[in-house]
Amino acid sequence: MNPKKIVVLLLIFPFLIFSQVGIGTTNPTKELDINGNVRIRGLSNNSGTTTPVSVTEDGTLVTGFNNATAPGIKFVGFLSSDLTLNLDFNFKEIILSNELIDILNEYNTTNGRYTPSIDGFYKISMDFDIGDYSNSSHDLDILIGLWDFTDNRWVLRRTFKHRDNNNSGLGFGRNESYGITNYLQLLQSHSYGFRIFTDYENNTTRDAKLKSHNTGSTGTSLSTNFSIEKVL
Repeated sequence: MNPKKIVVLLLIFPFLIFSQVGIGTTNPTKELDINGNVRIRGLSNNSGTTTPVSVTEDGTLVTGFNNATAPGIKFVGFLSSDLTLNLDFNFKEIILSNELIDILNEYNTTNGRYTPSIDGFYKISMDFDIGDYSNSSHDLDILIGLWDFTDNRWVLRRTFKHRDNNNSGLGFGRNESYGITNYLQLLQSHSYGFRIFTDYENNTTRDAKLKSHNTGSTGTSLSTNFSIEKVL
């Protein structure tokens, strides 16, 4: 080998073993030390909003917009109108046709089916109002949750007893608010949907509703919403 090449290699060899690169600084303290802002064009998205950045198992930086494995909110949807709960001892599908967020287009607003792009653990949240139940002597039993249409079974379910006018202090048409949060493993090959089941006693007025809006003297707001967030 050329002696000059040997000398050059000996001079740069220590830097090949251990080197620190500084951008905007002459005193880097890590292998890469940047004194300023960083832009990674591969993480850009067309949503017009910022998004959290995650790290894959091999150290690659990703977001929920360019990698289905990234954690974060995947879907948030609202009812666009009240859902009348007029069927006794029967199911009704909850179709959230008013989407706020659907990062990967995993929710079908026509049939209310959610199909995840990838297997993972997800946080399922349901916040909803039941109202307009005018019966003054009978409670309404409610079963609500997430249904697996592939296996035909509940994967998340909760039961509630709605009491509207059984107390003289409770006014007609008053809403009651409920909330459910749980963590589930969802599968890419499965299709899921939200369902509600109602059970009335005999000779009971069947006019309860799953409310899309909560209206009062101080204004109107969206009330019933469901969300799916990937956590792992």
